[in-house]
Amino acid sequence: VQDGAQVTVADDFSGGRLENLKSVLEKIAVERVDLRDYANCGKVCRGQSIVFNLAAKVTGIGYNLTHHREMFEINMQLQQNVIHAAAHEGVKRFVQISTACTYPHDAIVPTPESEGMRGEPEPTNQGYGWAKRMGERLAEYYTRETEMEAIIVRPFNIYGPRDYFDLEMCHVIPALVRRILEGQNPVEIWGSGNQARSFMHAKDTARGIQLLAEKAPPADSINVGHEEMITIKDLFELICGILKLKPKAFFNTEKPEGYPVRAADGTKFRAITGFRPQISLAEGIAEVITEYRKYLYACSR
Repeated sequence: VQDGAQVTVADDFSGGRLENLKSVLEKIAVERVDLRDYANCGKVCRGQSIVFNLAAKVTGIGYNLTHHREMFEINMQLQQNVIHAAAHEGVKRFVQISTACTYPHDAIVPTPESEGMRGEPEPTNQGYGWAKRMGERLAEYYTRETEMEAIIVRPFNIYGPRDYFDLEMCHVIPALVRRILEGQNPVEIWGSGNQARSFMHAKDTARGIQLLAEKAPPADSINVGHEEMITIKDLFELICGILKLKPKAFFNTEKPEGYPVRAADGTKFRAITGFRPQISLAEGIAEVITEYRKYLYACSR
């Protein structure tokens, strides 16, 4: 929008909220549609020069672990419908948003793109991971066999404002922020706390994806993420430090913790875009804290 593009947003708002777009609503078109219905996909792709397919059912590790069939089926629908409609409607450039969940449990760290189809996806996310692998293959085949160019982006651990705070569905940063601010003591943390992750703010991720849409070669898979890692134990301490609170931690090792370590090898991403993340983890967490306080206020009204 800032670059003058004519933007159409298609969403059923089952997860996101229309109010998240209020700052640009007068400058964009919004279609409230369910993209599992193919007819809706053709409607929103018609006349577009580029399509970013971020349509997905995305949840936290707890939900993923017990809903593999649902995560596979819904995400396959959302990928297959949109990419087919885009090619049918003559879209020239297609950006398939995949996931770091395509990588196996024992992936090399930092993880290069070549690991994306090796072995099985991490067991806690297999339904979601397999669906996204299939979406990547579709993007490759459409690039080879149609006139549409598709690129594949694998984001790593996105966080920031406007995320879920539902403890059944949310990711680790909003979950910890919520538990700490609710006054849990000790604060339950899933796993040993020694598992490590790299996090990239949503704004940095969006900018990276935009640059890849302009510059990346077709049918290529590219990581978007930080190489700097932090353990979940240290993440908890960082959030507590920002809040100036000192609750104890309870590491629930009976709960799943996913990958022991997950961080992107950003070599290809930097070579194509020259981009480096701008928002520090502490700065981004402060935004999430502010967002959660707004969420609490809205819920209390």
